[in-house]
Amino acid sequence: MERWSIGNKWLVLGLAIALIYIREASPSPWLILFALLYLALDLTALLLPKMAYRNALYGAMLIYCICCAVYFSPEFALLLPPTGYEMVKGKSPLVLAAALLAIPLLFLKGTLAVVYAFIVIISWFNRYLFYRLLLRLNRQEEQLDKLRLKQDKLRKQLNDNEDFIRASEYTYKLEERNRLSQEIHDGVGHSMTGALIQMEAAKRVLHTDPAGAEKLLQNAIGIAQESIERIRQTLKNLKPPVEQLGIHRLKSAVEAFGNRSGLQTLVVHSGDLEKITPLYWKIIYDNVTEALTNSAKYSGATFVQVEVRVLGQWIQAVVTDNGRGQDKIVKGMGLIGMEERAASVNGTVIADGAQGFKVTTLIPYVSPKP
Repeated sequence: MERWSIGNKWLVLGLAIALIYIREASPSPWLILFALLYLALDLTALLLPKMAYRNALYGAMLIYCICCAVYFSPEFALLLPPTGYEMVKGKSPLVLAAALLAIPLLFLKGTLAVVYAFIVIISWFNRYLFYRLLLRLNRQEEQLDKLRLKQDKLRKQLNDNEDFIRASEYTYKLEERNRLSQEIHDGVGHSMTGALIQMEAAKRVLHTDPAGAEKLLQNAIGIAQESIERIRQTLKNLKPPVEQLGIHRLKSAVEAFGNRSGLQTLVVHSGDLEKITPLYWKIIYDNVTEALTNSAKYSGATFVQVEVRVLGQWIQAVVTDNGRGQDKIVKGMGLIGMEERAASVNGTVIADGAQGFKVTTLIPYVSPKP
């Protein structure tokens, strides 16, 4: 905006010089000096850091223009409006400034008075638009500051939440370790202590009472077997089911892929997921990942759904997107790799591009041998 204001003032200065040349066949050589001095003062005002200094210099420039108009050439009065409006800040002062700048019309005559009135009006509108733009920029700057503060607050909350989650995870691990150690101490520890006491007693009466020693040893063996079974049951309870590990891992991978690629994703499942062995989960995971990659690269889709279903003797994994599809499926390395993985367990892969793109992995369920 400063360049725009300088351009306006210099344009008016050029108009004043042109009018002087039109009015006078051979103007005074002092004209160039006075014009250059005005340009020098204008550029100096632009370099001043404080607004108070600028306004003081603009006031001096007004006095300078009035002196030049009175004692040298009345055309210098044309520089009063663009220079005077530089000192005005706000809507109400603009009206007052326009009234004060209209005073020279009482002393100007003819065409010069018309040109001066036109410059007063144009400069007023120019300054008013500058004022409106400045208000808009200030409001936008305030909004940006609020957004920055909100962003910093959300970032702080996110960091606090992450710290809370890490602290909660650590606390949960400590509590779980404490619970496990307490359970082993109270259950298995006491049982093994009892078994050890039984064996010590059997050792003492082994030669004097063989039958009693055998009974004590049999009790110790029973206690040890019970403790081993309790340990096995505790570890079994701690270990999550295979189907939970598989579906949670698949959901996490699909959600992470959606965050990276910008795709909306959905994972649904049904049926008895316990039938899906770790090997089957590995094949499903790899095929789903490959199908998601193809959807992001080639289909132009915005939404992808992953379905895992156990249907009787078949395990079905379907990846469907809402992309443009393809009437004729050309098998690339990705689709061939999916077919090979499925074929390793006597499964198959079906690709359909009629509506969007749909890739189905079918794996026959084989009951484990007893």
